[in-house]
Amino acid sequence: MLGLKDIKGLKTMLFPPFSLPSKAIFLAMSLFLAIKPAFAGALEDYVNQPDPHYNWKLTEKKQDSWGTLAHLELVSQHWRNQFWSHHLMVARPNEVRNPEIGLLLIAGEGDGERYLERLKMMAQQAGAVAAVITQVPNQPLYNGLKEDALIAFTLVQFLKTGDKTWPLLFPMVKSAVRGMDTVQSFVQQAFQQQIEGFVVAGASKRGWTTWLTGALDPRIKGMAPMVIDMLNMEQQLRWSAKVYGRQSEEISDYTELNLHQNQDDPAMVKLRSWIDPYEYRLRYTMPKLLLLGTNDPYWVVDSLRHYWNELPAPKLVFQTPNAGHHLGGGEEAMQTLAAFFQMIADGEELPKMEWKLQPGAAGEASVKVSGDQTARAIRLWTATSADRDFRDERWSSRNLKILPGSSYAAAQVDIPKQGYRAYLFEVEMTTSAGHRYKLSTEARVLPDDIK
Repeated sequence: MLGLKDIKGLKTMLFPPFSLPSKAIFLAMSLFLAIKPAFAGALEDYVNQPDPHYNWKLTEKKQDSWGTLAHLELVSQHWRNQFWSHHLMVARPNEVRNPEIGLLLIAGEGDGERYLERLKMMAQQAGAVAAVITQVPNQPLYNGLKEDALIAFTLVQFLKTGDKTWPLLFPMVKSAVRGMDTVQSFVQQAFQQQIEGFVVAGASKRGWTTWLTGALDPRIKGMAPMVIDMLNMEQQLRWSAKVYGRQSEEISDYTELNLHQNQDDPAMVKLRSWIDPYEYRLRYTMPKLLLLGTNDPYWVVDSLRHYWNELPAPKLVFQTPNAGHHLGGGEEAMQTLAAFFQMIADGEELPKMEWKLQPGAAGEASVKVSGDQTARAIRLWTATSADRDFRDERWSSRNLKILPGSSYAAAQVDIPKQGYRAYLFEVEMTTSAGHRYKLSTEARVLPDDIK
């Protein structure tokens, strides 16, 4: 398995033979230590620990008019006396113009069939292998617990026992890593194709997994976490309490176990250093696409304010208007993900989004796109609310005039006479291959009177 698994490989990566003078070696070491969270070793140690139970087998392979579809079964690990088994579906188009890269979608329950059409679309569009791994996590466990309830239970077990193997995110990340291993092994055996890098994507808890996997595995050349707008967890908890007067009901599995409290406790600080992607933010130098919904009930509408500026470039975001945690079915988000994968696979320059949003006051806000692509359309989306809770509010849009010869537009944004107004810009783009997709800015709320 590729990854940061052993000291020898790490030394080779950081200190290639006969290449760095002593001062440069010192600087390289200093940089690595600077970006390594103080307690990150627990997650890395678990993921990189060899597991003799890992295995996979091909169960079906069939040729179709568009390409080849393969079904595999794999055991990723043995975690706390339980084998984790997964279904892996691999789509390989007839025309593979980018054999060195693949896409891995991290999914939950099921056999992956509901992702088949989207996998085929993304594989054909990028000219590359696209795969989905399911049953991340394996569930139910521990008397029927699933999803957030299961994650919360395991976090509490760590806090109670100090056993570093308890957090469920650890085996979830290892599942994704083993999924990449398996895709590489399978396409090498079946097609003599060598995949060297991946774009990884997943939603909700799988989006959380995507962030953490991207922090650890150097094969990841791009990542697209979906509907997981919670980086900088301690600050997000404080922000939710200020905005809503309480935590969101959607995270009750955590709050009922008091996981939102005692954030300064040393054990909680250690836990956050392992599972909060914000702790790894300087490692995220690969292209990133954040896919969010404006009405996601889990998060505050402007949660990006607590981490977006600290993420290294390149970075993009698309917020589906009037969509909740399921992204309104996900069609627009998947179009943007497909374009993102295709641009990375083809080595295209990603567009760069720059915006100026008013810091809590009325005035002119603007957005500018630079790069090889030009904006087809730019829209301003707004919503109003009597309070600062926008989860149930309806967003509406208007097209803006694009400055001739540019991809720039501006709009006057005013504070409502009563209540609050949220706004963001949306830009419609087209890749060099002719595929349409959308990007957006972060959301801003006026007045910004909660401190």
